[in-house]
Amino acid sequence: MRNFKRLMVSLCVLAGIIGAGNGVFAKVVLDDIKLPEPVITGGMPLMEALKNRHSSTKFTKQEIPIQTLSNLLWAANGINRPDGKKTTPSALNAQVITIYAALPDGLYKYNPQMHTLEAFSKEDIRPIVGTKAPLILLYVANLARQSKYLASVDCGFIGQNVYLYSAANNLNTIFLYGVNSSALNYKLDLNLGEEVLFAQVVGFAPEK
Repeated sequence: MRNFKRLMVSLCVLAGIIGAGNGVFAKVVLDDIKLPEPVITGGMPLMEALKNRHSSTKFTKQEIPIQTLSNLLWAANGINRPDGKKTTPSALNAQVITIYAALPDGLYKYNPQMHTLEAFSKEDIRPIVGTKAPLILLYVANLARQSKYLASVDCGFIGQNVYLYSAANNLNTIFLYGVNSSALNYKLDLNLGEEVLFAQVVGFAPEK
């Protein structure tokens, strides 16, 4: 009996090691993040943010503070009205885009209703996108409910909001379309019909 118990423990450990490669084990050891309320007053005037908007692949290694992350995700696709509608428009109000946030400590799914980052995997998947920038936003579309054409339009709206928030807050960002969707779809364990369409990299701008 003692040997049997040891065997079962060994098998469980082995299963955990194997599962860690696809996020099964990693999900257990990563906590959800309850984001602070977004700061939605003040800030740079819109016209100045538009003037400063640009794409850049230059980032420092500084991690994104949680308040900045909260503000950024709310700007990207947060709820801004009592009826549950969002900061970005959605074609036919289909709301088919889900944002995942790849951070140094793991992968999270943004829940706009709760304004929470739901823990998904402890694995650092940023190298799949080809960068170690402190934040990568992955835009996942449910193509079972909306065409890729219209879903891509929605991603563009979200991306522009991220650009404007970044321009107003000393962040650099770039919107990427040439991502390894197959590898990312696998890591995110997406349902049939769901697909990573784009990624957007965000980080603090280096000092000039």
